[in-house]
Amino acid sequence: MKSIQAATVEREEGYWTHPDLPEWDEGVTRVECEAWAARQGGEFVAIWFELDAPEDQIERYFDEGDNDISDWQPVCDKAGSFLLSIHDTEDGPVALFFAPKDKEAA
Repeated sequence: MKSIQAATVEREEGYWTHPDLPEWDEGVTRVECEAWAARQGGEFVAIWFELDAPEDQIERYFDEGDNDISDWQPVCDKAGSFLLSIHDTEDGPVALFFAPKDKEAA
């Protein structure tokens, strides 16, 4: 099985989903999602908008109701990581990255 690879990111109003990311429904568990990432040879890294974005962007989103988060540029510091999704949740936007596990450590 070929593991997931980075894809060209073209965000709309700041949101985007990797074309090869499974379309999980509300019933899927975190364990099932993490098992998928492990089968791909890596792990998920979540970066929350509320904890990462500049204060003015956070205020615009949460206080003013402006859902366009195009100017938020989350970065994952794990080597070889790439973006899987930037999507909205009940707790606000989150950037989901895929970080390959170090093959030498396995």
